[in-house]
Amino acid sequence: MRTRIAAAFSLLLALPLAGSLEERARGAPGDEVALPAPLKPDDVLAFARTHRAEIVAARAKADAAAQTPKVVSALPDPMVMGSIDHLPFKLMGVSWSVLVQQDFPLGGTLGAKGRAAEADARAATADTKRVELEVEYQALGAYLMWIELQRMGGVVDEQLALAKQIFAVAKVRLTASDAAAVDGVRAQTDVARLEGERAAIDGELAGARAMLNASLGRAIDGALPAPELALPEAEPPAVAVLVKGALERRPELAAMRARCDKASADVAVMESMYKPMAFVRGGYAQTMADGPGVMLMIGVSLPLGRERLSAGVAEAKSMSSMADADVTAMSKMIEGEVAAAREQVLAARTRLATTREKILPLAKQALTLTISSYGAGQTPLVSVLEAARLVRDTRMEEVVGEMKLAAAWAKLGRAIGVVKVGAQ
Repeated sequence: MRTRIAAAFSLLLALPLAGSLEERARGAPGDEVALPAPLKPDDVLAFARTHRAEIVAARAKADAAAQTPKVVSALPDPMVMGSIDHLPFKLMGVSWSVLVQQDFPLGGTLGAKGRAAEADARAATADTKRVELEVEYQALGAYLMWIELQRMGGVVDEQLALAKQIFAVAKVRLTASDAAAVDGVRAQTDVARLEGERAAIDGELAGARAMLNASLGRAIDGALPAPELALPEAEPPAVAVLVKGALERRPELAAMRARCDKASADVAVMESMYKPMAFVRGGYAQTMADGPGVMLMIGVSLPLGRERLSAGVAEAKSMSSMADADVTAMSKMIEGEVAAAREQVLAARTRLATTREKILPLAKQALTLTISSYGAGQTPLVSVLEAARLVRDTRMEEVVGEMKLAAAWAKLGRAIGVVKVGAQ
């Protein structure tokens, strides 16, 4: 009987403790849009960028805004007028004219309105880039959640196999009367707990698969190929380098700068209102006395509401000052966001390295020693179960730590205006 127990523990000691990544989430066959295999983060970003309706809508809005400068900077439409200037009661002839009138703003209003519309179009284009970044960031987050659940499932599978082996050994010892009956119950409880966890992860995987497909603009039950995620080994660049890139690339800042230009152009529009509007009216005319001829009329408006115009200019200048202050405030917030995101990457790297290089090897060593002691009858089964749980928890920490590091890289990339794992 001792030989059988020793053989069982030899099998336990030979059981690999490192987890494996297995594909668990599969959708319905025949999905209309295929994904690259293996599925990498850059593939996810590119696919979301070309298939999400939000981006199509944002681009359409930007295209519409690009047409506005042509509309607002054009002269007003001319007016064609017919006039009966004199019709005698005896109906012995008529004086009449056909005229064309064209209005001309004299204060550069049209040019200022065109500049304001051009700035608005630039802001809409920058907003399109912001929408793209948000869509990519959402898709990458769903991708990382999907991978995390897959890897957690692998850890549970690994530990479930180990728990079943421990249960088998406990039954052998019970048969040999070398263990208490409670040991078998405890071992069986651990198996049941892990089987329940495995079933729960399968359900969460189905939800994560649906969320990832939705974030890619695909059918929610579409098939997903095996993922491939590689984390950068190098540390992120210095804060000054990252901040410089962020101030150049962040679309939110570009949109705000464009709106600053629009506010300045709006000031010019309001100041131009002090100048009058001219009109020229001319055309063919005919009188009873002199016959055919031409008529010409030139006039200007009288901008008399000086108080109203001054209030409009003051309002536009205040809005321009507010826009300038918003740019300054956002620039400062971006600097802080980039610095904080970089430190989060460094912290996540430290946690993952500590778990993977120090804690996990020690937990595995403790499990090996505990199994050996249990085989020799020196420790109770509860010690083996606790050691196995320590390995399981540490492996879960490793998976979570890896995904947190990937998410920290993605957040840093979003902070500098380029979503990816390992933004530089």
